[in-house]
Amino acid sequence: MSAEWQGELARRLRGGNAVVKVNEPLCRHTSFRIGGPAAAWVEVGDTAALELVVRFCAENRIALWVLGAGTNVLVSDQGLAGVVVRLGGQLAAVRFEGDRVRAGAGALLAEIVAGAEEHGLVGVEFLAGIPGTVGGALRTNAGAFGHSLADVVESVTALDRAGRLWTIERDGLRSEYRRPVIEASLIVLEVVLKLTPGRSQAAQEWCRQRRLKHPDEASAGSFFQNPKQEPAGSLIERCGLKGRSIGGAKVSEKHANFIVNTGTARFQDVYELSQLVKAVVEERTGIVLEEEVLILPGPAGGPALPDASARR
Repeated sequence: MSAEWQGELARRLRGGNAVVKVNEPLCRHTSFRIGGPAAAWVEVGDTAALELVVRFCAENRIALWVLGAGTNVLVSDQGLAGVVVRLGGQLAAVRFEGDRVRAGAGALLAEIVAGAEEHGLVGVEFLAGIPGTVGGALRTNAGAFGHSLADVVESVTALDRAGRLWTIERDGLRSEYRRPVIEASLIVLEVVLKLTPGRSQAAQEWCRQRRLKHPDEASAGSFFQNPKQEPAGSLIERCGLKGRSIGGAKVSEKHANFIVNTGTARFQDVYELSQLVKAVVEERTGIVLEEEVLILPGPAGGPALPDASARR
């Protein structure tokens, strides 16, 4: 399909709860401040608009991406072909119902943590200070201090790439370290969290610890997962890699598991530096580091194209 598909998508969404931008620079939407243009950037505010986008992409064999707050990704300077969706409006709403939280996938973790404290609920304090959305956090089972998001998820409502709705209950969820809580190809719409009545000061303390440990420069957070043998930051520091740089990318002097953008970094700078770190750590310790940051478009060039033949 020619580039005219962007105009056709905009026409179909006209009058709906959505905004379409063509060739939108993704560096404006990632915490790394790195990333080329999205062929089409679509901000959707409700399920109906999202379903329209999903079906349009399925019918026309167009790659579809969903970007949360852009805090855990490294996007190519070539950008992303296809449609990049940001969830807002109803899909970012947070509602408290007794000891449960209903959060749209676009809801910020910070809003959930603050709301839980306000409603006298505990169970999500470990998310304090983690940037990003709850939908994005499900992609890597985000967590800290020995806890992870999967610990408190009761159910997830999601849309598949053919436009079918699914509800995954707790017994169908995954809880592996830094692995997707549900099938990675599904688009999260809403998450229900089960919390416990109570009061805790832990959130404020954990936020303070994050501010002390984490660098101020633009980054995507912890770049590598922590191996079982030893934390990634400790391994990298032990290998003498703190401060190592390529172009505008640098291993943080403050926390060695952060690769930071000193102001001029490009995708290739960060990628090459990350591969250097992996190679040196493996050579000197025998431990193979695995990226926690999602590198887009990834080795296959993008997400699996949706199946246009399937309908709900």
